[in-house]
Amino acid sequence: MAVIFKKYPNTVSLDPNRVPYYLKTGVKVYLKWRQLLECFGIKRGTGKTLMARQIGKMLNASEPKIVNGPEILNKFVGESEKNIRVLFEDAEADQKKYGVNSPLHMIIFDEIDAICKQRGTATGSTGVADTVVNQLLSKIDGVEQLNNILIIGMTNRKDLIDEALLRPGRLEVQMEINLPNEEGRLQILNIHTSKLQEHKKLHSDVDLKQISVQIKNYSGAEIEGLVRAATTNAMNKLVSQGQGKVEINPNAVESLLVTKTDFDVAASDIKPAFGSGTDDADHYLDIGIFIYGNPISSIIEDGELLIKQAQSGSLVSPVSLLLQGPAGSGKTALAAHLAYKLSNFPFVKVVSPENMIGYSESSKCQAIKKIFDDAYKSELSCIIVDDIERLLEYVPIGPRFSNVVLQTLIVLLKKKARKGHKLLIIATCNSSDVLRSLQVLDCFNATIYVPAIRDVIYMTNILRELNVFNNDELREIESSMKQKSFNVSLKKLISLAEMAKQSDDSKVIKFICLLDQQCGNIC
Repeated sequence: MAVIFKKYPNTVSLDPNRVPYYLKTGVKVYLKWRQLLECFGIKRGTGKTLMARQIGKMLNASEPKIVNGPEILNKFVGESEKNIRVLFEDAEADQKKYGVNSPLHMIIFDEIDAICKQRGTATGSTGVADTVVNQLLSKIDGVEQLNNILIIGMTNRKDLIDEALLRPGRLEVQMEINLPNEEGRLQILNIHTSKLQEHKKLHSDVDLKQISVQIKNYSGAEIEGLVRAATTNAMNKLVSQGQGKVEINPNAVESLLVTKTDFDVAASDIKPAFGSGTDDADHYLDIGIFIYGNPISSIIEDGELLIKQAQSGSLVSPVSLLLQGPAGSGKTALAAHLAYKLSNFPFVKVVSPENMIGYSESSKCQAIKKIFDDAYKSELSCIIVDDIERLLEYVPIGPRFSNVVLQTLIVLLKKKARKGHKLLIIATCNSSDVLRSLQVLDCFNATIYVPAIRDVIYMTNILRELNVFNNDELREIESSMKQKSFNVSLKKLISLAEMAKQSDDSKVIKFICLLDQQCGNIC
């Protein structure tokens, strides 16, 4: 009886001619039995409401009733349930009057999760949410079934909806509307710039195809905002302010042109919800990375190979890398460099213990899971799992750790990426032995050791990049430390150099003394 529609991941246009053939025919056949459809879009602004309207036009349905979920709820007893019944009155009346010849009615529930939450989860004592779900269920699949109605529910939180609504005979047909691909972004750009092109207000240096390549992971709403912001930037150029007055160029209409620069400025302001966080990149790469020798060059080369493996769609998915080494050796900066600078992935997120201070175990698990879930909404994603020991609250005395977080992390690291989605995971830890004992080490495809600084040449190269010492001072440090053994982390070395820089006496002597003390040598 039911036609189950497969997921169509790259819905790129709102034109009915672009709707897949199986959707056109499938809905018509399915309406003979049960006019039910749920269109759930995991992402915001992907055009769920517009898509629902187009389906109604395609089927020649009457003007749809569009209901915002929260509008159903009412403070008076029984009114919320009444609001549900009112929505179905026209369809019920037409079915009684015309029978099988009744015209098709359409109800669109926007943010349906607001009124259809899991029953029994409400914290209040009224139980209104439960009775609203019961009322909706009775209307959809009750004793008096309606065969002249199409129901479309939209949400980006399908996990909140009561399972009873998703069973066969109810909202059983479910489609995911993904973020638009490059072709889709170009079509949406053409739609929102059509008036500008028609009136020749788009500068010749604006290449919409190039812009569609640059704005990866932008939803339809975000692309609309981008065009609007670019237009506003162009208009602002024609407005001048001075001495409390605002003056507009009298030839503003004729001289208005939206240029590539306007789009570039708009893109810096309008950030996609599922993009890579520039704030995180600035935070972790504030001083960059130090390619002081072969160890770091080799790590970057191996990292680039894994990035290419993830991009090409490896048979092993997701592709995962563990950077292991002593604290302060630059693992996090290397992970950020690989993710933000070299991979060019549109979605990059960081799972860091510093962002989860004070979280309970369940809250921490939910936060980690959300980042992984969001990653699978992008075609190409990268997740940095920083400082796994701290994330697991590992303490060697005992040892003690959070088993709930551990099991969550293991499951997510091993979870196979969905078809059409590619994920790269880069994690950091201080001790691979700890992860081996916790059975986490086997979750990674590759493990790379990030060493501390033991070679005087490597140390000199780092100090040269820091610009703390001149060439003569560097030669003096190299000569003094050549015969000594030392083992110092990159972070500690930078700290010692900065401390010696503040010395009123010889910077070189102070630095060597500090380094000797750090390494247990006699100063």
